[in-house]
Amino acid sequence: HVQTSIYPNAVNVPIACGGVTVIPGDIIVADDDGAVVVPVSMAPAVIEEAQKHHDWEEFSREKLMQGAPLQRYYPLHDDARGEYEAWRKTRR
Repeated sequence: HVQTSIYPNAVNVPIACGGVTVIPGDIIVADDDGAVVVPVSMAPAVIEEAQKHHDWEEFSREKLMQGAPLQRYYPLHDDARGEYEAWRKTRR
């Protein structure tokens, strides 16, 4: 006889998955490249950093499409940081 019903042993308890501890309330972010566990207490800081990274990539892409040299904008060269910060202020 094949069992077709699976029931959890416990809910809202810490678990280990892939060598990582996951606590109830943690945020799981996943895509085709993998997954990451974000403790809820770190979520605001992670969101802020992710937005900065997204903005930087958008800025760099715009510059490259305009014919700018790759090495100045990807990764962002110190000489271009002020230009990026000014661009970012216009986006908020």
